[in-house]
Amino acid sequence: EHTIEITREEVIVPSVSHRMLDDKIGYIRISSFVNGTQKDFEDALADLQGQGMQGIVFDMRDNGGGMVDSVVAILDDILPAGTVVYTMDKSGKREDYTSDDAKKIDIPVTVLVNENTASAAEIFTGAIRDFNYGTIIGTNTFGKGIVQSTVPLSDGSAVKITVATYYTPSGECIHEKGIKPDIELEFSYADENPTEYDELKDNQVQKAMEVLGEKLAD
Repeated sequence: EHTIEITREEVIVPSVSHRMLDDKIGYIRISSFVNGTQKDFEDALADLQGQGMQGIVFDMRDNGGGMVDSVVAILDDILPAGTVVYTMDKSGKREDYTSDDAKKIDIPVTVLVNENTASAAEIFTGAIRDFNYGTIIGTNTFGKGIVQSTVPLSDGSAVKITVATYYTPSGECIHEKGIKPDIELEFSYADENPTEYDELKDNQVQKAMEVLGEKLAD
């Protein structure tokens, strides 16, 4: 037996990672939308732009969602002015979340998705699709098109209640059906015994690079 003294401390897990895939194409993976994700995203975007990025891959695979305000803020960094998502409660009250023209990117975009891309990550994907701003690649997304609120109870427990349904900019509710990619492609990996993940051995990343390469060549 070993006795170990542990000091509790807040652990912050980074939600954004990035790299250049080649000399023109950048890659940003967002694992969730939480406090701090927007700043991490903006830092990653600025770093890639400084390295000469001309096209970008956004990886939303296995992103289960998170905060609506976080994904809307990031979409505002990417898209031109317009409604990026809106919600509707049971009484028919609508609330729009919008982007403006203060910041946007003007390079070819691809978005990688899979069956675990859900909620806020689907808001991101749906907005990119409906603005006709990029190509969606992968497999059909999860299909969580509802907004939930957590209500604390007096005994310290809590209950999560569905308070609204969200819609993509075109007015589509994706709940229980998800978003179908523009290019459907099942995941495969070139290394059967990998010691660590390498984006360049990922067939969906490779397809995204191919699509971006064709757009950059036009």
